[in-house]
Amino acid sequence: MKASFEHGGVDGGIHGDIDGGIALRPLVDVDADAEVRRQAIAWYARLCSGEATEADREAWQRWHRAHPDHQRAWQRFTAMQTTLQRVPAHIAAPTLRAVRPERIDRRRVLRGLAVLASGGSLAYLSWQVADTVGVQRMQGGWRAWLADYRTGTGEQRSVLLADGSRLMLNTRSAADVAMDASRRLVTLRDGEILVETAKPRAPASKDARPFMVETAQGRILALGTRFTVRTQGERTTVTVLQDAVELRPVQRPGQVVTLRAGEQASFGASGVDAPRAADAAAVDWTQGSLVVNDWRLEDVVAELSRYRRGRLVCDPAVADIKVSGAFPLDDTDKALAVLTRAFPVRASSVTRYWVSLVPA
Repeated sequence: MKASFEHGGVDGGIHGDIDGGIALRPLVDVDADAEVRRQAIAWYARLCSGEATEADREAWQRWHRAHPDHQRAWQRFTAMQTTLQRVPAHIAAPTLRAVRPERIDRRRVLRGLAVLASGGSLAYLSWQVADTVGVQRMQGGWRAWLADYRTGTGEQRSVLLADGSRLMLNTRSAADVAMDASRRLVTLRDGEILVETAKPRAPASKDARPFMVETAQGRILALGTRFTVRTQGERTTVTVLQDAVELRPVQRPGQVVTLRAGEQASFGASGVDAPRAADAAAVDWTQGSLVVNDWRLEDVVAELSRYRRGRLVCDPAVADIKVSGAFPLDDTDKALAVLTRAFPVRASSVTRYWVSLVPA
């Protein structure tokens, strides 16, 4: 396998091919250290890209053994990882959890690694916050990392708000909450939430402030209700469990679509799709289960991947197998074991963090 790479980092450019190794330029004078550093960065990005083959890893070993300077350059990354371990968990963990190899744009990784190599762990964290689009699974970017409430991979969190309403955040979710004299606003930066608006203890105590959920695509006005909101790329999906909500797309605020209990609709910035019957299993995630009825295997695997660190994918050869059943979200290994026992597929893995379902 021959894979091209390029680096447009802060200290110059490097271009070439990885074909059993990196073609080395002559190392001369003061440029030698910078050249070795660029090579180490290129190797690091290649090995973390999710596309590295066994031949690539063997070629890296040859490069690593070829010269003490190569080994010293590589040790800088080890030292950086040690430093990161000393960064407070509430700062480091959300950042590191957000990175997913298959979403990494190689140029951005290399640019970030160049900063990392020269600036240490704090530079690395700053780069992660400042340059997130296309690099991480969280689509909300730095706003998601700085949100009032966040969850990591496989984590769920219940939050009681000041007005008595309750939010439950699903895996890889982030939300901000703002309440003042005129409104109650939840901004969903990424992921999925279940909203249960506060029930008044007496009719006279009803909160007159509107309760709204906002996403990049528009706004949802709660009409005394229980509902879920999920962001997926350029779309938001709302499922109403009790009472009703109103949907207003951001580019067409005059279009108001009312959803009632048992209904679901998706919308983008420019409009709302026609309401449809809600999926009865839409909130089973709150009980730790994924319940599917006649789903494509690829879609089941994609949903499970939201709750699993690393990469989990499905081979196109088995993508259309129809699946029905219930799977635990807190133990994706067990869910995969059920799939491999029930269907003609097997799990092919490089590590636990890189798994594909392929034909048996």
